Amino acid sequence: MTERELEILEILKNNPLISQDELASQLMITRSGVAAHIHNLMKKGYIKGKGYIINQDNFVSVIGGNNLDILGIPNDRLITNNSNPGKIYYSLGGAGRNIAFGLTKLNVQNYFISVYGDDLNGEKFIRDCKDNNMDVSCCEKMDGEHTSSFMYIDNSQGIKIVGINDMEIYNRMTPTFLSKYLDKINSSQYCALDTNIPEESFNYLYEHVEVPIIIKTTSINKDIRILQENMQIDVLVTTPKELEALLNYYGKKFTDIKSAIRFLLTKNIRHIAVYSVNQGLYFESKEHKLHIKKTLTDISNTNGATAILTSVIIWGLQKQLSWQKIMRYGYTAISICAKSKQPISYKLNVENLVDEERKIFEPEY
Repeated sequence: MTERELEILEILKNNPLISQDELASQLMITRSGVAAHIHNLMKKGYIKGKGYIINQDNFVSVIGGNNLDILGIPNDRLITNNSNPGKIYYSLGGAGRNIAFGLTKLNVQNYFISVYGDDLNGEKFIRDCKDNNMDVSCCEKMDGEHTSSFMYIDNSQGIKIVGINDMEIYNRMTPTFLSKYLDKINSSQYCALDTNIPEESFNYLYEHVEVPIIIKTTSINKDIRILQENMQIDVLVTTPKELEALLNYYGKKFTDIKSAIRFLLTKNIRHIAVYSVNQGLYFESKEHKLHIKKTLTDISNTNGATAILTSVIIWGLQKQLSWQKIMRYGYTAISICAKSKQPISYKLNVENLVDEERKIFEPEY
C-alpha cells in the first residue's frame, strides 16, 4: 500500500460514507485522483462494496480449479470389466473451489481466482458460490469453453479407484490472466494454489508472488509442474501416490512417506503434509515431525480430504496455532467431511470442528 492509499484508508475507517469530493478537498488532490486510489484499494482487497466497507480481516487468495464432480460408488466389491450396481452422485468440486469453500466455512475471507465455461455447469457453479457466500469476483467466464468436470469411482470403503478429468479450460489461466490479480494476491496473507494451472503460470507466480505460497497437489500427471528451479513453497499438501511422483521427478525411488518428505524438504519446500486413508496424516518441517493415525468411521467420500486439510492449515496459521494443533484440526476436518458425499461437508464450521477435535483427541488432553 502506498502512503497516500494508507492515508485514504485511515480516513475511510473513521468516516466510511465520506464522498469522493470531500476526500479530494481534505487531501487537496483531484476527485479523479481519489477515484484512482479508491479503485486500487478495492482491487487490492482493502475495501469493498458501497460505503467503502473496510476489510478488517486478513484475506487469502486461492488460485485453481472448479468442476462438476461425478462420483460412482458400487454397492459391493468393484468388479472390473463389468457393470456394477451402485449410486452416482453429482456435486460441485475442484481443488481450488474446495479450498475456497472450506475457508469460507471456517470464516476465513478469501478470493477465489478461477475460470468457468459459458454452459449450464458454469451457471450452477456461480449460483452455488453465491448461495454459500463465496467471493467469485475474480472468477472469469470463458466464452466457447465448457466448465471442467471430473468423473471418478470409489470402492465401497470410500477409496478412489480411478478418475478421468476434462479440464482443458485451465489452460486459459496463463501468466497474462493471473497478472490481472497480482496486486490482490500480494495484498493477501497467503496464496493457495492447486496444480491445475499451467506450468508457466507456476513459474510466473514463483517469480512475482511476495506472500507465502501453499500448494495442494491434484494428480500425478500434473504435480511435477510445481517443481521448478525458482520454486518457493511454504506448505505442500499431498498424498502418498503424488509424493511418489514428485520423488520420481528427481530420480529417487519411493520407499516410505517419511523418507520422501525429508528429501523434498531439501528442495525449497518448508513444510509438507501428507494424508492417506490407510496410513493417516504425516507432517514434517525442519522443526516439527508429526504422525496422526486414528480410525475414520462412516467414510462416504475422501475426495476433498487434502483440500479441507489445506483450508484448515491456512485457518490455523491465521490463528497462530501450533503445528500439532493445526494437524489435529486438519485430521478432524477430514473426518467430518469423509462422512459426506460432498467433498466439503456443509456441516463443517468452526464450532463443530472444535467440538469434534476434542472428542477425537480427548484421551490426549
